[in-house]
Amino acid sequence: MSKINHGAQKIIIKKCHICGHLNCAPSEIEKCPKCGKSFLPSSYFTKIHCISSKEFKELFAKADEISEEDLVKGIHVIW
Repeated sequence: MSKINHGAQKIIIKKCHICGHLNCAPSEIEKCPKCGKSFLPSSYFTKIHCISSKEFKELFAKADEISEEDLVKGIHVIW
């Protein structure tokens, strides 16, 4: 049995709802590397006030900044 490192960096695991590929990253990914499907950031509709593409990229949060309630169950998990 392996030990859990509680000091390790959190990662977001997201399943692509188009091709089923599992994506793992320390922050939200913008698109699936396998099929190229673009994703929206979590809580997109509460953050939608951005104007430029640079501001849009800043909406994608790191795993430590996301609450469990912000995740779509069955598609996301923070590990």
